[in-house]
Amino acid sequence: MRCGLFVAFMLMGCATPATYRAATLPRYLTDEPSVAAPLPVVAIAIATPSSAKPDLTLPDVVRECVLNNFRLKVGAERVKQIEGDSLTESLIPNCQLTTDAQLIPITAVNFDNQAGPPQFDALLTVPIDWWLFGKRVAARAAARLNVDVAEADFADQLRREVARSVDTFYDALEADEFVKLAEEDLKALQGLELDAIERGKKDPKAVVEEKRVKLAVLDAQRELRRRRAAAETSKAKLQSLIGRPTDTPDFNVKGTLSVKQAAPGITVTQAWELALQHRPDLRAAERTVAATAAAVTRERSRGKPQVSISTGPNYQYQQRITGFRNALLWTVAVNSTLPFTDRNQGRIYTAEAAARGSVANLGAITADGRAEVEQAVAEYTEALNGITKDDVDSLRIAREVRITILKSYRTGERDLLDALDAERAYRDRVRSTLGNLTDYWQALNRLNAAVGLRILTAQESETESILEEATRPDK
Repeated sequence: MRCGLFVAFMLMGCATPATYRAATLPRYLTDEPSVAAPLPVVAIAIATPSSAKPDLTLPDVVRECVLNNFRLKVGAERVKQIEGDSLTESLIPNCQLTTDAQLIPITAVNFDNQAGPPQFDALLTVPIDWWLFGKRVAARAAARLNVDVAEADFADQLRREVARSVDTFYDALEADEFVKLAEEDLKALQGLELDAIERGKKDPKAVVEEKRVKLAVLDAQRELRRRRAAAETSKAKLQSLIGRPTDTPDFNVKGTLSVKQAAPGITVTQAWELALQHRPDLRAAERTVAATAAAVTRERSRGKPQVSISTGPNYQYQQRITGFRNALLWTVAVNSTLPFTDRNQGRIYTAEAAARGSVANLGAITADGRAEVEQAVAEYTEALNGITKDDVDSLRIAREVRITILKSYRTGERDLLDALDAERAYRDRVRSTLGNLTDYWQALNRLNAAVGLRILTAQESETESILEEATRPDK
């Protein structure tokens, strides 16, 4: 009965256990939490500019980053590797089969010249220290906690990669807007050049104005080339982050920087409380503390003796030598190491140091996370002020001044320098406004990423964008 139970127990250990997989943490900007966000949110509406090239929207960027980002693919395979290590630790150690032939005569052996007798053995050695001292249980516990750590690390890597992709999307969108603005700037200066040519025909003294505006046109052409190069660079960075191959056809980023309704502000205390609940790097650090503590227990259990039981039949071939019948016998033995010198002291020492280091690392990550949240809140507050206080009025005033001075120049009441200054001042104000809008969307994204959850959502404008307003023909 006992023998049958032992055999059944060993057969159960021959089956490969299921691979342990940790519960996945919510994916930033991909998986929404089951609980409602604590602050009011407004749905995002993406504008639809016309374009002949394939369009890439912000949801496309997030989706392609999650599915195709090469760093995320490496991180996902790293989780699989840790899961494989967990599976290895879950396996029962293999048995060993030893067969031998002993006392084989090399000279004549008989009744009168006895030796031996020859003996044949088949011994099965079964390790039991994994069960006797709980080594397998300790190893499985530590390995599973390592899987939990790897899963949290991957969730944090996804958070950071998606946040980088969103930031780069807005960089690319801003760069495209700057290209359009540079094209309009060049067109406006070429119009001034024509006006200067007409004035030069009527007044020879105005020839100098024609040359001066020609220099301004050349500067605008150089600026347009620079802006186009910057746009291509930003799209190349975005293409890398979303995992598109190098031979992918060119695309246009599709969206608008205009803000219809900004998200409300948030205090550092509110943001930090949410970050403590949702930031995966904090979860990873906490899990690392538990995993390193379990590793100490594992290494201590490995310092216990290695014990195994050997058993099997023995056959003595003796009838021809002693006259007695051949004997079939049975051997049972217990084998054990004697941990007098090596009690796994080195690995225990290393594991204890790693456990203390993980506690310190948790403190460092918590401090860094707090600093990141404070910085993100400060940047968002500044960006929110930038788009809600001065931009609209200053852009309107600069446009009115520009229209007035250009009309005065065409009637001869103003000289070229005034027209160029008005044009330059207005374009600088448009660039500043576009920069502030980009800063706002990126600050919003960084604040959400710092918290680890989309807690703030602004609404994009569905009406005429700032750039369309800026480049609309003067009335």
